[in-house]
Amino acid sequence: MHEIDLNNWNRYTQYKWFSSFSNPTYSINKEMDVTDLVNYVHKEKKSFFVCFLYILMKGLNSVDELRIRYVNGKVIMYDDINPSYTVMTNSGTFENVNSRNYDNFLDFYKNIKNDVEKAKIKDKIKDTYNDSKLYNEYYITCLPWLDFSGLTHPIPDDIESLSVPRICFGKYKKVNNRYVMMLNINVSHAFVDGYPLSQAFINIQKLLDDINSSLK
Repeated sequence: MHEIDLNNWNRYTQYKWFSSFSNPTYSINKEMDVTDLVNYVHKEKKSFFVCFLYILMKGLNSVDELRIRYVNGKVIMYDDINPSYTVMTNSGTFENVNSRNYDNFLDFYKNIKNDVEKAKIKDKIKDTYNDSKLYNEYYITCLPWLDFSGLTHPIPDDIESLSVPRICFGKYKKVNNRYVMMLNINVSHAFVDGYPLSQAFINIQKLLDDINSSLK
C-alpha cells in the first residue's frame, strides 16, 4: 500500500469537495449476466456464492480507485483488498466474516468455504459486528431470496468506514434463456467517480463471460 500525495493528486478538488458532505456515497445497480457461472457451478457442484465472490473480488481489485481508503487521517491506496461478508448462521442470526483474499481460485475457494462453514455453526455472534480498523476490505452481502431492482446501504458517520465500498447482489433469475442477477455497488464520491465505478462493472462482466479462464 502507499499514501496518496494529495498535493499532486489530479482529483484533489473533487476529493476535497465531496469530503465536505456528511454522506458522499452513491450507488449503482446493474443487472449482470451470470449464465456461464450458473452453468459452471451446477456442473462442478460448487457454491455460487463463493465462485461469484471470487469474480467480484477480481473485478473490484482491478480498479485502482476502489482500493482507496481514508485511514488515520491519510488517503491510502492498498495493493490488494480482502472480502468482508455476511453469513447466516444456523441460529438465524448474521455473522460478519473477514477472510483473506487469494489470487488463485482453488486457494480462494477452499479458504472462503471453510470460513463460511465455521460461521454457520456459531451459536453466538461476535460482540463487535465489524471490528476491523484497517479498512482494507470490501463490505459484501447478498440477498439470495430476492431479485431486487434498487438498494440503499446504512452509512455510518465515520469518514474511514464510509470510504469502504459496500456491495450487495441478489437472487439470479432466468430471462429469455439467460440467467441475470442484480449487482449493487456503493462507493464514496470522494474517491470514486462514475467512470472507474463503471469500469468495475464492465470488468466483472468480462470475467463472468469467460468463466473457464476466470476461475483458475
